[in-house]
Amino acid sequence: MKLIIPIAPKPQSRPRFTKYRKTPYEETAMKSYKNAVKYHAMATKPLLIEKGPVMVDVCFFIYPPAYISKVKKNRTLLDDETMYCDKKPDIDNYFKAVTDAVNGILYKDDGQIAMNVSRKIYSWNPRTEIEIQPL
Repeated sequence: MKLIIPIAPKPQSRPRFTKYRKTPYEETAMKSYKNAVKYHAMATKPLLIEKGPVMVDVCFFIYPPAYISKVKKNRTLLDDETMYCDKKPDIDNYFKAVTDAVNGILYKDDGQIAMNVSRKIYSWNPRTEIEIQPL
């Protein structure tokens, strides 16, 4: 099953604490991103994978910064979506945010993920593409 989320990827933020509130909480921007990912995942009406291991293939398309997009030789790579992103934030933070958001929608629990493939690619069209297959 393949799913395209037409929102710019956002990395998982660290849990926040306040002086008065001892329990961790999540930033509002992160909550709204996860809710948007959930909405797009539920809109496709996927079949829930109840049990068994799953393989998750995720490709994060990230809008390029100005110093990359202004170089002429990079423009064809950006148009073809073949230029990999090697800058921060880390790919595992992107992966964590998306897999937490679709938990319970595409698969029952994220503990079912036995294999994952993740990529960060620069693109003029930021989005996230997820492919999930039972193993």
